[in-house]
Amino acid sequence: MTRRQFATTSATAALSYSRIFGANDRIRVGLLGSGGRGTYIARYAKEFGNVDMAAMADIYEPRIDSARQQLNPNADRHRDFRQVLDRKDIDAVIVGSPDHWHVPMTIAAVQAGKDVYCEKPLTHSLEEGAAIIDAVRKSDRIVQIGYQQRSYPHFQQARELIQSGKIGQVTQVLTWWNQNYMNRKTPTVDESKLDWPAFLGNACPREFDIWRFTNWRWFWDYGNGTLTDLFSHWVDSVHWIMQDSVPAEVRGQGSKFAVDWFECPDTVSVAWLYPKKFQVSYVSTMVTRMEDGGILFRGTEGSLKLTRPFFELYPETGKFDPKTNLSAPSMHVDTQREGTIDHILNWLDCIRTRKAPNAPVESSVDAANAAHWGNEAIRSGRALELPGHASAWRPLFNGRNLDGWAEDTPGVWSVRDGMIVGKHSGQKWNDFLRTRDHFEDFELTLEFRLLNGAGNSGVQFRSIPAAQEHELFGYQADIGENYWGSLYDESRRKRVLAQAPAPAIAKLDKNGWHTYAVRALGNHITITIDGMRTVDYTEFEPGILKRGLIGLQVHAGNGIEVWFRNLQIREIS
Repeated sequence: MTRRQFATTSATAALSYSRIFGANDRIRVGLLGSGGRGTYIARYAKEFGNVDMAAMADIYEPRIDSARQQLNPNADRHRDFRQVLDRKDIDAVIVGSPDHWHVPMTIAAVQAGKDVYCEKPLTHSLEEGAAIIDAVRKSDRIVQIGYQQRSYPHFQQARELIQSGKIGQVTQVLTWWNQNYMNRKTPTVDESKLDWPAFLGNACPREFDIWRFTNWRWFWDYGNGTLTDLFSHWVDSVHWIMQDSVPAEVRGQGSKFAVDWFECPDTVSVAWLYPKKFQVSYVSTMVTRMEDGGILFRGTEGSLKLTRPFFELYPETGKFDPKTNLSAPSMHVDTQREGTIDHILNWLDCIRTRKAPNAPVESSVDAANAAHWGNEAIRSGRALELPGHASAWRPLFNGRNLDGWAEDTPGVWSVRDGMIVGKHSGQKWNDFLRTRDHFEDFELTLEFRLLNGAGNSGVQFRSIPAAQEHELFGYQADIGENYWGSLYDESRRKRVLAQAPAPAIAKLDKNGWHTYAVRALGNHITITIDGMRTVDYTEFEPGILKRGLIGLQVHAGNGIEVWFRNLQIREIS
C-alpha cells in the first residue's frame, strides 16, 4: 500500500466510524491509560459532560479496577488500547498514558476515527511533531491537548488585557514551578498484574524498575522532567498570549543536586529569546513546593502575575511599597473553578460542532518543542540558535577503497564487496581505522556485523591518538560480548559510561547485521542500535574533548572479523 492509499484509507475509515451528535446525545468515551491523571480527566468528563465512560484500557490491572469503581463499574476492561480503538461504538478517547505513548496512541486513535483528548505534553521528542500534525490534519478528527490554561476564564481575560496593551510592551516573562520530591516512599506494585513490555512500548527493553514505572516523568525514556511536565503548561500560555511560538535562541543549566534517583535534573534554569523581542525564563526545583508555579509578564507600563488560582495587575505608575518595592495591584481576579472542567467541556462541544478546540495539536507541538529545546540546551551545554542547522548527509566510505582513512596495521583493514572489513587471526594490540577528518557535533549512522558474535569491536568518535601505540583516546560505541549498544571511554577513563540494558542486548542476533546511530551535540550523546535508544548520556566531567576523529576498532585477542558498510555522517549545530 502506498502512502497516498494509506492516507485515503485512513480518512475513509475515520469518516465511516464517526457519527453526528445531537445536543442530548451521550458521547461514548474510552480511557487509554487509567492512572491518576487519566482518571481525573475522565471523572470531569463524566460529571460535567455527561459522557458514557464505556471502556478502559491499561497495562496495570489494579488501575483499571480503581478507575471502573470511580467512573463506571460496568465499563469494559481491556489490556491493549487497540481493542478500544477497534470498537465501532466508541466515539472518542482520553489518552492518559505516559508521555512516550501520547503520539503513538493519538495517531492510532484518529486513524481509527476517534476524537481525542490527550494529556500534555503532546510529543516526547522533536521528531514526533510533524508526524502527529500530519496525522490529525488528514483525519479531520477533533484533538484537544491538555493545556487547560487556555480554557480558564481568568487566563482568557489576562490574555485580552495584555494584548490590548494594558501593561505596555512586554519584554520579559518569568515562569516558575516548584514541587517537593524529597520524602520518597517506595510504592507497592504487583508485577504479576503488570504488562511491563507493554508499558515500555517503543522505549528500550529493560528489566522492571519500580521507579521507572511509578515515576516515569523523571526518566528520559518515558518523560522529560520538569520542562515537559510543568513548564510546557506555562510556555503554551505565553505563546498564546504573546502570539509568538518559536524561539530564536535557548540557553539553560540543570543539575541533579538532591533527588539522585531521577535521571532528569531536579533543578533547572532556562531562558528563551523570541523573535518578537521578549525573553522567557523558567526556574524550577523539586526540593521545595515554595511558591508552586506561576507566570509574571513584565511590561513598560505594568506587570501581570498569572497563576491558576488568580491573576493580579500591577501598574508601573502605582504606589510602590518602600520596603518590598512592589506596587499594590490595581486588579485581582480569582478563578471560579478548575480549568480542566472547562477544557473538557470545550472538547466535548467541539466534538458536536466540529469547531477547532482551544488547544489544538499545532500550538501544542510548539509548546512541547520549547520544552525539548530547553532540555537540549541543558544537556548539551550549548546555546541553541534556532532553527538548528544540519548539513547534508555525506558518506565516510566510498565503497571502493580506504581513501580518507588511516590504517594502524597493514593487512588488518581491507575493502570487500562494498564493505570495510577489519580482520586478524590473533594479535596482542587493538587496531584502528581512523578518519583523517575530525568532527565535533554530528549524527553518524552505519551498519555492522561481528562474524559469529565473537570478539570485541567498536566505533570511536571525538577521539585522538593516545600516547600508547595502537590506542585511541575518546568515546566508543561498543560492539561485542556484554557491551553491545554501550558507551565506553577508551584509553581515557577506561570505563563504561552508559551500559545498554541486558534485555535490549538479549534481543540482538549476535551474528547478524545491525545499525548504529550515534548523535553527539555538546555534552549530550545518544546511541541507538536497531532503533533502540540504549544510551542517553550527559557528560558532566569538565575538560573532555568534544572534537576528534571517527575510528573503527578490532580488539586484541585470538581472532576477529567485523564488517562495516553504509557509513554516513552529517554535522549539526
